Amino acid sequence: MKRSFRLGFLTHVSADSTPQQTYDGLTRLFVAAEKLGFQSGWIAQHHLSRGTGLSPSPLVLLSAIAAHTKRIHLATGVTVLPFEHPLRLAEDASVLNVLSNGRVQLGLGSGGANIAAFPAFDVEYANRAALFQRGQESLQTCLEGTGRYKGLEPVGAGLGDRLWHSHSTTEGAVYAAEQANGLLLGTAVHNPASVQKPLAEAYLDAWTHAVPPRLGIIRAVFPAASKQDAQDVLAPDLAPFGDWLRRENIAQGELNTADIIRLLNVHHGSPDDIEESLRNDPALFQYLSDFVVVVQSASSTIDDAIGRLEIIAREIAPRFGWQPDAA
Repeated sequence: MKRSFRLGFLTHVSADSTPQQTYDGLTRLFVAAEKLGFQSGWIAQHHLSRGTGLSPSPLVLLSAIAAHTKRIHLATGVTVLPFEHPLRLAEDASVLNVLSNGRVQLGLGSGGANIAAFPAFDVEYANRAALFQRGQESLQTCLEGTGRYKGLEPVGAGLGDRLWHSHSTTEGAVYAAEQANGLLLGTAVHNPASVQKPLAEAYLDAWTHAVPPRLGIIRAVFPAASKQDAQDVLAPDLAPFGDWLRRENIAQGELNTADIIRLLNVHHGSPDDIEESLRNDPALFQYLSDFVVVVQSASSTIDDAIGRLEIIAREIAPRFGWQPDAA
């Protein structure tokens, strides 16, 4: 059965030949996505990543993008909350919210993907969950303008209602629901049925608020002429993931590209291939309010990414009931 949802994309801001070209290309990507009717664009935060993700300050990037767009929501996916002071984050996000006419969505995480940066920020990795909860509660208080944070300027109008959490436990999912915030479930999940489905169900079961829940599910979607064509393009970029899958005890022995794609849950191939693959994903359209796609691998160009977003917007997402934002 078709149901309405919002369509977004997430980028890790892979480095181009220069930072200037990278950021110019990112702006072009958001502008193209807005023209296609995408409702949101999400930027992942990476610290000290040595060129694999040029986005240590996503709110600054999104401020530049806000000047070139009018409708698409501007989101962080996610801001590493243990590295941030809640008041400063609230102030920066509130300024961007004004500049963008209320288009900010603030995704928050505890920093599992930024593990190498914890010593540089003098933060104990083992304390990240407690730091996240403390920071999230303070941030929410800042945006509400209550307690010791009265007088926030500019006022974060509506921004407190557009917070998202990234969690990997059912306890975290329930906590997001209790806080009346959205829940983001990430990509690269080898078994959505066992890893994400329980989180989605725990979150929805715990939701008791008058407004609808917000469940954003992120998936790698890689359109191509065929599955083999997609695998040929992805092979060089996915090869390093074989070592990661073995280190995480997700797989053993030699892995070919098809094995890695399957274990990373990459939906790839022709539009018909991808439709079938998405329909068979056990933790997706029956739960989500927001479908967020990742279309870039490490060597993808911005033109590659725009071409894939076009196929998703015009040929794939409408099959599941999605309708684009009107210009």
